[in-house]
Amino acid sequence: MPEFVADFPLAGLKPAPYNPRRLSEDAFERLKQSLALFGCVKPVIVNGNGILIAGHQRTKSLKANGEQTVPALLLGKHVTTHDEVQFNLLHNSVETDGSRVRAPVAADDVHGWEWIQPQDIAVVARGNAAVQEEIRRLVTRYGPWGSIVADSAGRVILNNDYAVVGHDLKYPVLCYRVSVQEADELIEWLEGDYGVYDYTQLGIKAYNQHWCQMHRLGGDEGDSHKSTTYERYVLPEIKRGQRIVDFGAGEAAYIKRLKEQGHDAHWYEPHVKASGKKNALDIAATVSHIRDLQRDVQANGLYDVVVLDSVLNSVTSLEFEEHVIASCNSLLNASGVFYTGTRSLGSVERKLAGRKHRNNGNYRRALEFLDENGFAATFRSGVWTMQKFNTPETLRALLSKYFADVEILGNPNGGNIYARCRRPLAIAPVDRRKSLEVEFNMEYPQGYRHNRHKPLVQALLRLCGQRNA
Repeated sequence: MPEFVADFPLAGLKPAPYNPRRLSEDAFERLKQSLALFGCVKPVIVNGNGILIAGHQRTKSLKANGEQTVPALLLGKHVTTHDEVQFNLLHNSVETDGSRVRAPVAADDVHGWEWIQPQDIAVVARGNAAVQEEIRRLVTRYGPWGSIVADSAGRVILNNDYAVVGHDLKYPVLCYRVSVQEADELIEWLEGDYGVYDYTQLGIKAYNQHWCQMHRLGGDEGDSHKSTTYERYVLPEIKRGQRIVDFGAGEAAYIKRLKEQGHDAHWYEPHVKASGKKNALDIAATVSHIRDLQRDVQANGLYDVVVLDSVLNSVTSLEFEEHVIASCNSLLNASGVFYTGTRSLGSVERKLAGRKHRNNGNYRRALEFLDENGFAATFRSGVWTMQKFNTPETLRALLSKYFADVEILGNPNGGNIYARCRRPLAIAPVDRRKSLEVEFNMEYPQGYRHNRHKPLVQALLRLCGQRNA
């Protein structure tokens, strides 16, 4: 069971190498003022090996204020790296309370830490099912790791969702008690800006994203997921005789099927999974894709149809996103059609819970903690991966830089949104070259690059120059 220490030495904390929150200078000053006025009303979380896994900004602010100690919850056993990340993310997000609970009434002069028994917590309203599901999982595995803040009248002003889980699992809940007047003042401070998620410091590599590839039409793991981009738009509209290329094809299930059916179909995947080797990439296969494209465009020109299926889900930065679309623009002929489908921000806002577990068939969606640009980071199979979410407005703004005719398709509140684009726009040659160099000569582990891309890049630059002349 976790141990609560009200005065843990700040000098004894070792920060985790990751911290997804970034504070502006103003937000940092506000946090320092809040801690100076009210003290630290929320304990930090410390792993069994002494690593600080949640509360980095608080400890930094306390040190800046000259404090020597911090309230801390010490987890009694070692936490897996995946769960360390979840503690860190959840500890920040849990403040977005979706529930409402009541604690027991206390004397108005009661102040400070106490334990509240689960039967003494009254759940008034429930919300944030996804957040509660993940809190429940971590409490079940590691014991009561969180806390709430309540005033003497029983009003809980911080971490209501955690209190709901304590009530449901019949665990005692650590509570920091303040007066009604203090609570009113503290609420105003808690509602301030205390930073945003910022995943850039995690240094997520593009080659990690092969863990995000979808298994289509049977895939290599027996999945039967269908591509809604292909099923709804590409397959019904493609015509015999059209030349088609799938950019970022993953396991290439659909494009291979089209080729088997007699279509002039090609594909490119920079992160081909090596057969039978976990977490290994088949770079030779990627080079063969590049050589096929090189021969084909030199002989036959640019493509009639370009498909970008679920790739925008997995870009690692806004700059990388631009390179992807610029490359698709560079593959499309003047009268061609570009199709793309990507995850919608609406899929996050629906607040489904959990992920799909292949073995038991239960469906839980992983929590998504978004930064200001719609990115979420997930720690899976020992590496960080990135997911990007778009709205119809952000998708249109991106695509309109590269296509004169942009049609947004699908339900904006559904799991995915789609686009059909025509009339590829001109791009400055220096910018086009940069995007093609990035996309067709990707970085691999240990900084390796295959450098087999130059003839293809030169051919595309020449053809795009002719197309937009």
